[in-house]
Amino acid sequence: MSVSFSAPPQPSGIRGKMSERAHSEKTARTPRTHPVRTQPEDGWREDEARLRALLRASAAIVWRSDLNGRVCDISLSGPFQGLTRGAFLGYRWLRRICRMDRRAFMAAMRATLARNDAFEGSCRVRAASGEYRWTRWRVVPVLDDEGRPREWVGKASDDHERYLAQERLERSEMRLRLALSAARMVAWEYDPARDLTQRSENARDLFGLAPDDVAGYRKAVDQHHHQLFREAYAPGGSMSMQEFRFRHPAGHMMWLASRGMEVPDGEGGRRIIGVTHDITDRKVAEDGLRRAARNDALTGLFNRAHFMAMVKQQIADRATVRAEMRAPLAVILLDLDDFKGVNAALGYEGGDALLRDTAKRIRSVVGQAGMIARLGGDEFGILLTQEAAACDPCGIADRLIAETGRDIYRAEGIVICRARAGVAMRSTHEDGAEELLGEAQTALVAAKAADDTGVLLFDPAMRAAAVERASVAGNLRIGLERDEILPYYQPKIDLASGRICGFEALARWRHPVRGILAPGAFASAFDEPELALGIGRAMARKVVADLHSWLDAGLAPGPVAINLSPADFGQCGLAEALPDMLERAGIPAHYLAVEVTESVFLGKGGGHVAEALRHLHDAGIRIALDDFGTGFASLTHLKQFAVHEIKIDQSFVRDLENDPDDAAIVDAVTGLGRALGLDVTAEGVETQAQADFLTRRGCEMAQGYLYSKPVSAARATVLLRRQALARNDSRRARITSNIASAVA
Repeated sequence: MSVSFSAPPQPSGIRGKMSERAHSEKTARTPRTHPVRTQPEDGWREDEARLRALLRASAAIVWRSDLNGRVCDISLSGPFQGLTRGAFLGYRWLRRICRMDRRAFMAAMRATLARNDAFEGSCRVRAASGEYRWTRWRVVPVLDDEGRPREWVGKASDDHERYLAQERLERSEMRLRLALSAARMVAWEYDPARDLTQRSENARDLFGLAPDDVAGYRKAVDQHHHQLFREAYAPGGSMSMQEFRFRHPAGHMMWLASRGMEVPDGEGGRRIIGVTHDITDRKVAEDGLRRAARNDALTGLFNRAHFMAMVKQQIADRATVRAEMRAPLAVILLDLDDFKGVNAALGYEGGDALLRDTAKRIRSVVGQAGMIARLGGDEFGILLTQEAAACDPCGIADRLIAETGRDIYRAEGIVICRARAGVAMRSTHEDGAEELLGEAQTALVAAKAADDTGVLLFDPAMRAAAVERASVAGNLRIGLERDEILPYYQPKIDLASGRICGFEALARWRHPVRGILAPGAFASAFDEPELALGIGRAMARKVVADLHSWLDAGLAPGPVAINLSPADFGQCGLAEALPDMLERAGIPAHYLAVEVTESVFLGKGGGHVAEALRHLHDAGIRIALDDFGTGFASLTHLKQFAVHEIKIDQSFVRDLENDPDDAAIVDAVTGLGRALGLDVTAEGVETQAQADFLTRRGCEMAQGYLYSKPVSAARATVLLRRQALARNDSRRARITSNIASAVA
């Protein structure tokens, strides 16, 4: 059979030799004068036509070359059919190969053909349209009789569409692998019958195990979660999402979520396909949210909401126990004294460090006996367990006070921050958690109000007192808005002349229903700094206004003293504002005096007292130390602070005539005043005998019911006018009589 790749006019190569041989055989059988087409020749031509059609259908290039790679003959079809044969003959076929593929392709071909092996490879070839198409090459040697290659023949098939499809598939698989890796997810297939599992390759990175390591995977799953798999993957089991813990071979714990779907395997069996993904980050975040929802970020203790939930749960648990078997439930509330002062002195970082240290100290005392929470600010709550409640809760509270009150040594110095505690106990469950904590809060407030008490157990009487305090505070706030606070003036008498030498302004509340109320009716309001400041400012405004009125009228009231509470010594308090108030009113500073008690020096505002008193002294305002002798540090205060006057407390004056000790104290105080150059005033003088005794001992001034009760500004004006009319009368008895009759 003659196989021809083309139809040149002259035979050449293998095709030409085969044609000559066929032609000679034909002429030998048939005379020249009878050119009849024989059947064998027709068959060869039909076979050649079929071969050409097959080559065109296969979209291939068929070629042959010498051992040096020069193409000698070629047949083009498919995408390359529009090209001329000359574009490939010789070495020109190399130019059709994509330059980016050429070097690697030729190197691989030469290496293979050097071993006389068949070569297969792919590269891009420029087609008739000008585009580069992926083409699959196969080259085989043609051997001579001695088995040596004498030429090469090959086929280049158009592989472009398959290559693009394969490339799309590989890209899709790559995206899937990347998606699985990015989502930290593993795809898997499980054969229950053979107990075999195959997983995607990223299982090695995620789980640290080979994709088919079933035993290692099961061993790493938390033993408490094995039942989840047995139930889920049993026939008819639930394939819903299962979350479980997994210990990585490296040692760290992970959380995984797995979900499967059962599918038939085509042979009557079943298999399960699914995905497992790493949810450790989500679990950690959820755990962080749970901690944030129930724990205090600063101290790590439970927060108020969780503490309330625990108290409610304890109450509910006790409700199911018989009454005679029910142990009491105990709650302790603990609060630090003057925590704001610590913040002011050390800054918020120092305050936070104090709270963390306090939390540690509370833990060291309570241990496993109770649950501890930071309820807010500097307040802590302790819920004692049943066993601890059977002990002495007040004893535990005492130990808490002692432990939290120990000095704290810091770089800035020693920090002292004492604490108070309120305790409430319940053996019944009718009332809720709010009522129990309310009782503990009431006991805490009472403990803070009692100077010498660190711990108090709730008593029903405390509730009544608390209700009264709340009522007074609420009504007094309204009273301040309505300007119902006013001063009443008690005269100070010069014992030598019997004349009024000054006044003490005492607060009164003009109640719309109960009338004029003395400070005893609203004393609890001074425990609230806001109310104390409001009362002090209202008093100061009206005293300054009365002074201005008296001075304009030509009256001589002498220094008028107002009492300052600890709250008045805080930043922007009344003590700082008084000089400016006098200056705006045009009143000389020596017409105003302030009286302070020892509680001011020892209270929460004590840190600002020295600076405030120095400010008042420099402005020319007199300073009197009230209730002198009743505190343990009064002499220290006389030396430390700028004081013009000391006032003998009425408790020493009351039994002056009958109690030698009181008389000795009065003698000592008056002598101290003379030695230090201070004025001395006795309070609570009610009899002439007391006045005579004080005069003999050198006391300069006195005030009390012997001379006058506190009176309104209008009545004080009458006293001053009468004194002005009688200023030329030198007899003390007459002046005293006038004052007494005016009061009456």
